[in-house]
Amino acid sequence: MADRIVVLGAGGLSLGFFGPELQDEYALTFVDTDAKADLIAHVQRRHEYVTNVAGEKIVPLKVRPVEAFRLDLAEQDQAIREHIAQARIFFTAVGIRNLDSALSYLFERIGGRKEPLFILCAENGEGVADKWRTVFPANLHLCDTVMGRMCRLDERAAPDYAPVEPELAWGVVGEDFHGFPLSDAHRDAKVFHSSAFQFVPEEEFHARERVKLYAHNALHFFVAAMGRLRGAERFSDLAQDAEVTTATRELLEGELAPALWKDCAWRIGRSEFDPYVARMPGRLFSPTLRDHVARGMRGIQEKFAENERVLGGLRLLLRNGVRPNRYYDLLAAGLEVARRDVKPELAAALFEKLPGDEVRREVEARWKKLQ
Repeated sequence: MADRIVVLGAGGLSLGFFGPELQDEYALTFVDTDAKADLIAHVQRRHEYVTNVAGEKIVPLKVRPVEAFRLDLAEQDQAIREHIAQARIFFTAVGIRNLDSALSYLFERIGGRKEPLFILCAENGEGVADKWRTVFPANLHLCDTVMGRMCRLDERAAPDYAPVEPELAWGVVGEDFHGFPLSDAHRDAKVFHSSAFQFVPEEEFHARERVKLYAHNALHFFVAAMGRLRGAERFSDLAQDAEVTTATRELLEGELAPALWKDCAWRIGRSEFDPYVARMPGRLFSPTLRDHVARGMRGIQEKFAENERVLGGLRLLLRNGVRPNRYYDLLAAGLEVARRDVKPELAAALFEKLPGDEVRREVEARWKKLQ
């Protein structure tokens, strides 16, 4: 019998990344709420679902065998507990707002088990689960992760993508990108026996974590904000917009990449870091992934958190002697989206979080031009 992995959250990342990467070595159980009631009902009958891999072309991929349950139905709680009892690896992919409740849910159901257990938190941000490390016993390892594959749900799968189940309209799509870097501190060959788990030295892991958060997530935020202000629906709609693509490359190559290299990326090395940077714009504007602008702007307040992409990226530049230019454009665009889409009071509050008079002057001047 294959080792089991239990995943809390059956969203794009779980269905589009964890499932395809791990189905050959592990039995997978997805746990969610009524928000995924249609998928869970189908998986309980068919024990499989379909995702779409977006490379040079779109390739449907069947993921099986899988199980799925609803944590909001009392009659399914016993089955969930039985699956949790079989697992030594757990993923959380529930968003930062729901992480505390997900970890509490797992902690209560893991019980008094003494063997090494591993919870891999896929939520974005540095140190997102640090406070729980003082709560969990020593055998329960809370692991930071680097989730590099962009994945999303599409409400209208046809005609481009195969639906997640034949009778459902929506689909899952993820880019053709592989592997989960993890810190060597968590290496355990008896538990992690898939090549998808890529163990690296602790210092290199944290470098990869920062590179992904800023060269990927911060840049993704910038493109999404520019797209939102232009009324674009998808990143791919912006691929022929020279102003957007030029600004994207200038921010990445002229500001983020130099700051990251000085800060930490030297631990990864030029042979890997430079190609990663070179490929990033093409990944964002992919004509097969066609990422949603709205996804990049979702939860905008959380993206301005101290340990997240927006303010964290600004600190990265300032601490490493890189003068912001396009990054000021990123901040101004993000504030304008917050003003238009949420409320002016939120945008004003986010502006007040910016450090220093020079930063505020530069951002305010650019922000006014967008209003």
